[in-house]
Amino acid sequence: MSNFKGFSPEGLDLLIENRLMNSKDFYEEHKKDVREKAINPFHALCMDMTEDMLKIDPLFVTNPTRMVSRVRRDTRYTKDKTLYRANLWLYFRRPKDRFDSVPFYYMEVTPEYWSYGCFGGFGKGEMEIAREMILNEDANFLNAYKSAKSSDVFSLDGEMYKREHFPSAKDEYKPWLNRKYLGLAFYEHEDYSPLWDGSFVKPMLDNFKKIAPFYDFLIAIRERAKG
Repeated sequence: MSNFKGFSPEGLDLLIENRLMNSKDFYEEHKKDVREKAINPFHALCMDMTEDMLKIDPLFVTNPTRMVSRVRRDTRYTKDKTLYRANLWLYFRRPKDRFDSVPFYYMEVTPEYWSYGCFGGFGKGEMEIAREMILNEDANFLNAYKSAKSSDVFSLDGEMYKREHFPSAKDEYKPWLNRKYLGLAFYEHEDYSPLWDGSFVKPMLDNFKKIAPFYDFLIAIRERAKG
């Protein structure tokens, strides 16, 4: 039996209003509604996704309270002191230390778009290892490249360097080589109806399975970088 019944338009509206009000008093007054209409659906989605996601990686954390972002922002290390966020997301990732970085699958809902995908290559030395594997056409990379290229849903993502670092590399590999980290992402800016009726879940899970070789590549570069 499915736990997830779809996201709530009212939940997203409430997150937007809470961010605009930027008031602890307003948040405390509406905290119950925020949890019921915005946070709980994410927890339910985590539970419904878990069985399929563990087939991709049995080491994923599956406790929703550790998988879903908080409404309250950590403003200690940022110039933006807005107290609350209007977007929420979930992660499927392995256990990590506080300041550690691990490859992850994600799904996010924002006022501007909704999105899902897979990212990695953030850790120290990981992109250097990734570039070696790409240039040497390592089997892990070739499998990742094939899965990414065959997708009609995901686009290669990740912040690009301004200057091309590998001008003599194969043209098809340059978009991979000249990034600060690697991701495959789907974005939808117009049609939110699949969120409200929950119809996005099955296609999303199917697409996650298709790019499992990309996730495996991210795990491989992390493990090699750690030595």
